[in-house]
Amino acid sequence: MVSIRSTTFDSTGWNLVDQNESCITWDNDRGEVLFKHFFPIPPDIPCPLDQLNRLRDSYRQGVSQSGGGLISVNVVRVQGVLGTRTIFKFPQKPSGMAYVGSITFPFRDFSFVIKIQCPELGITGVREAVVLDKLMSTGEVSIDPQKRKIHGWSQDPYDQSYEGPSLMNRAEEIKYDAEFPDHPLSRARNFLTNITNSISFDEEVLRAAPFTA
Repeated sequence: MVSIRSTTFDSTGWNLVDQNESCITWDNDRGEVLFKHFFPIPPDIPCPLDQLNRLRDSYRQGVSQSGGGLISVNVVRVQGVLGTRTIFKFPQKPSGMAYVGSITFPFRDFSFVIKIQCPELGITGVREAVVLDKLMSTGEVSIDPQKRKIHGWSQDPYDQSYEGPSLMNRAEEIKYDAEFPDHPLSRARNFLTNITNSISFDEEVLRAAPFTA
């Protein structure tokens, strides 16, 4: 029988906080939290995973209703199993962003969801300030003082016409992760990569009926 223990990944460096038949929780000394969920019900993903534009539209609609924004929505394949890899951001009080990364592996009758929460702590906005200054010096972005808007700074990563909340900004592009390795977005991306590279499914999972929307 498929259970939450039917898939494993490298959790080195994480402290086990709680576990039951539907969720295992870890944390670390940076205030980050890692979850592994098992849902023994058909997934509610509204379209096949190969319809990437529809998938991104669906996630965008859901996260925007919570005031968040998309950083990335992609599809991964592990041991022949297709899954979604997503990163969202949400404003936090009094300042900064919390980044939530997830890998979801849906099957016809169940799904696994691995989620990482990485909040921005301490002095916030350093990455944005450094990158903004750099891009302004090259003329790639500009400030409109009348409209109090920065042109060329923020937009949805997949739909340039979308004007919802918490749009991705240029500083959140993956090319700046190496410059800011301790930023929560850089860490979230690295965690998802490590999990994807180390995850393993039991044979009972690999034999299970695949996901169909």
